[in-house]
Amino acid sequence: MSLARALSRLPDDHATEVVIRDVVTFLSHHPDEWLLVEDVARRTGNLVLEVRPILKALSDAFVLDFDDVPQLFRYRYDVGVSIELDQFLHRSHAQDNHMQTNVARFRERYGSS
Repeated sequence: MSLARALSRLPDDHATEVVIRDVVTFLSHHPDEWLLVEDVARRTGNLVLEVRPILKALSDAFVLDFDDVPQLFRYRYDVGVSIELDQFLHRSHAQDNHMQTNVARFRERYGSS
């Protein structure tokens, strides 16, 4: 099981990272609950087309359990994976905060127009 392996299979861009963060946060708050892709998308406020590859990558890396018919995904608490999830979320939030701070500083110096 490795979150890093799952993340290496996904695009490394900000939009994807935001969706990953939403999905990981949601699933970690709903351990042992079998969920359809559509449920995860609806409850995180993302599109099914954005959520499906993330869930697939997480299940391929054994971060999530997967049941084929119907396509259901489940996060089962694991100490190692939980540490990886926490590190990912912390790093992701820190990057967002850093970017927002830089934008605010730029606007303060040069104006927002």
